[in-house]
Parts: sequence; C-alpha cells; structure tokens
Amino acid sequence: MKHRLLMVFIIISIFILSTLVGMLYLKSGKSTVPYGLDASADAEDISAAGGEEKQKNGYDIVPSDEDGEDTDPDEEPAPSEDVTGDTFEADSIVEDAPVTGDAPAQMLPTLPKFDELLQVNPYVSGWLTIDGSPIDDPVVYTPGSQNYFLHRDIDGSNTSKGTLFIAVNWRDGFNNTLIYGHNMKDGTGFGSLAKFADSSYGMSHNVIHFDTLYEEREYRLLGVFYSQIAEEELETEEDRAEADSAIEAESVARKEAEIAESAGEGEDMPEIHVNPKELTLFDINLNMDFGDADIYRAEKDDDRGRFRYYYYTDLADKDDFEYYVRNVKERALYDTGIDAEWGDELITLSTCSYQVKNGRFILVGVRKKQ
Repeated sequence: MKHRLLMVFIIISIFILSTLVGMLYLKSGKSTVPYGLDASADAEDISAAGGEEKQKNGYDIVPSDEDGEDTDPDEEPAPSEDVTGDTFEADSIVEDAPVTGDAPAQMLPTLPKFDELLQVNPYVSGWLTIDGSPIDDPVVYTPGSQNYFLHRDIDGSNTSKGTLFIAVNWRDGFNNTLIYGHNMKDGTGFGSLAKFADSSYGMSHNVIHFDTLYEEREYRLLGVFYSQIAEEELETEEDRAEADSAIEAESVARKEAEIAESAGEGEDMPEIHVNPKELTLFDINLNMDFGDADIYRAEKDDDRGRFRYYYYTDLADKDDFEYYVRNVKERALYDTGIDAEWGDELITLSTCSYQVKNGRFILVGVRKKQ
C-alpha cells in the first residue's frame, strides 16, 4: 500500500514539475512551433509562430497556394523585424491573386550573358528574340524617361533605329511587358514585325523569347492586330527635346558636384565645368522623372470606344486582364489557337504602321502560368 501511495505521489510530482517548466518556457518568449511550419499560413502568422527563427536560420519564408506553388511575389513586400533587429522582406499574400510563378528579382542572380552588356549600358533590362526572325536585340528600361533611347543605340550614341525599350508605365511585377521599337526599312528594330500580319509567317514564327536579367522566358503568339493613336495623344519632338535638355542639365550638375566633393574644399580650387558630350550612360540618372509625359505615361481610363492597348501594362485586376485579351482576340488578324487566362503573363510588341495616319502594328504573346 505504501509503495502504491509513493508511486502516485511521484507521478503527481512529475506532472506538476513538467507543467511549471512548460509555463516558464512559454513565458520566456521562445516559439514552440517547429521549423516545419505550414508554408500556406499568412506572413503575419508566420512571423508570430516562428518565422523569425526560420529567417535567422537561413529558411525562406515563401507562402504557397493550395497547389503548392508560390503565391504572387510581385506584390509590394512589407518590411518585418527579425530577431536581430534588422529588416527583411516578407512576401505579402493577396487573396484571390493569380499565381505568376516568378521569384522577386532581388532574390535571383543576373544571368551571365548580360554581364558584358551591363558594362556598356546600366539600363539594359532584357533580350528579345523571335525564333526564325531578324528580331534578336537587347531591351532597355528607363522608368524616368520614356523616349531617351528612341534615337540612341545601346551604347548611347545617336542612331535613327534607336533601341528597343519598355514602356515607362510598366513596373517590375506587372504582367504585361510592353516593348516599343522602330519600324525600320532595313528590317532592324521592329522592321520585320509587320510580317506577322501574314498568318503563315506568324504561325511558323510563333515562339517569342524575352529573357530578363534574371530569367529566361518563353511566350506563344496570342494575336496580332492594327491600331491607331489619336493625334492629341502623341508626344511632339519639342517635348522630347525639352526632356533631353533637362536630363543633360541634371546630369552635368550632378557630375560637377561629384568632382567638387572628391576634390575637397580649398580656396584655390578652380571652377568646375563638365562637357555634356563627355557624359557616359553611367553619369545619367534615367530613373528620375524628367516630365516627358506622353500617351504611355497616362493612366488607364475610359477608352472612349477605342482599345488603347498602351495603357494596359498592369493587368492584376481580372476584369482588366479579360478586357485586354478579349480586345486582342477580337481584333486579331487570324486565330493562333492560343488563349490566355487570368494569371498568365503577356508581352506586347508595338511599332509604327502606315495603314492609317499614326497607325500601329501590335503583336501579343502569352506565357502560361507555371
């Protein structure tokens, strides 16, 4: 009997001791959730339930959808505090947002093939190729100045053919990359794009490659169509000249300030003058807004009976996406047999066309979501 009572006393004592230890552990603030935390939890829940430990120990906090794919990483991430007091970027989750399958650019290394080109031009953003066609060129992106490379080569020198460039109203994460190029008579730039008006040519050249600095991407031909831009929406040569003057003045002033700062203070220091012709592309900040507003900078609004494709670079909204695809398909010169659904990524190529005044010829490709 005494032995039984002693055993009961020992068991009760162990239970009480275990409970006290557990309470003290929780009070200490340490997480009880293991590192194998369900990745489908909200970022906020992850942070509260061991996300800091995962980040500190080298684990990526990547929310997933029901199919196990990464949720849209292109939403603006919110900074969160880790256990060291520094900030890290936690992917935010947007309910019902489509999955793009792309990782944020800052998480990916630059593809080696761009290394030499970036030494020539810091605004290189990708390379466009259409299999079997003459189109095989670098693409730049200057978010502060739409038309800086309109008549400049990739090295910044003057040329009538210009360089392919991404629209200024595009941003990293938008799911319709809009690229412009000149319709050159010698076939350079987008001079061969109009060949896609012929269905036999289009269907035999229906694979489009646009490799960003971080990822190789392949698109299939969705449709081609003609369009027209209203006269009042066009930017003038005077507008472009004014923007170029502003870019030059700002770049010269900044370069002179840099030289003065590196030289240090002194009474005998001569006045500094920088020759604008000596500026390189690395001296010019084309991320600033130089006010060369044109049709591409305007925000999407009522199309007033016309399909203004150049407003639609952000198609995160399902209605916008379906509106854009529907108009492309309705205006398409032929059926490619390819369709697009919300969550797919699009690429739109635009060049001048002469079927009407201020005409345009447009090619649209689709990259199916992963």
